[in-house]
Amino acid sequence: MTVTEFEKISNDNRLFYRMPKVLFTDPVLKKMTSDAKVLYMILLDRRCISEVNGKDWRDEQDCVFIYFTIEEMMKLLNCGNKKINKLLNELEEYDLILRRHQGLGKPNKIYIFDLLRKDNSNWKPTIKIRKEKGENYE
Repeated sequence: MTVTEFEKISNDNRLFYRMPKVLFTDPVLKKMTSDAKVLYMILLDRRCISEVNGKDWRDEQDCVFIYFTIEEMMKLLNCGNKKINKLLNELEEYDLILRRHQGLGKPNKIYIFDLLRKDNSNWKPTIKIRKEKGENYE
C-alpha cells in the first residue's frame, strides 16, 4: 500500500468510529463503562452524519438529532434489549444523550452531546414549561 492509498483510507471517516480521548481522561467520564463508551462513539458517528445531511435532521429549535432504534443497536452491538437500555440510561446519567419519546410507534429522537466540539450550547432542545399566562422556556 502506498502512502497516498493509506491517506485516502484513513481520511475516510466512514471506516472508523471516533473515540474521544476525554472519555478516558476526564475524572468523571472515565468511570463510565466501556460498553457505554462504545455506544456513545456509535451515536456520535450517526450525529455527525445527521448534521451533514441538513435540516431534515434538525428540530424546531435547530438541534441535531438521530433516529436509532433499540433493535438496530441490539443488532450492531450483539446484545439484548436490557443491556442497550442500561447503556442508554448510563449515557443519559452522564448527560451525553437526551432521548425524546415520540409515541405512536415512532422511534425516539436522540440528541447527542458532541465531546469533539468546543461549543455545544445548542445540543439539546430547551424544555417547555406551560404556565397559565402562556408558554415559557427554561
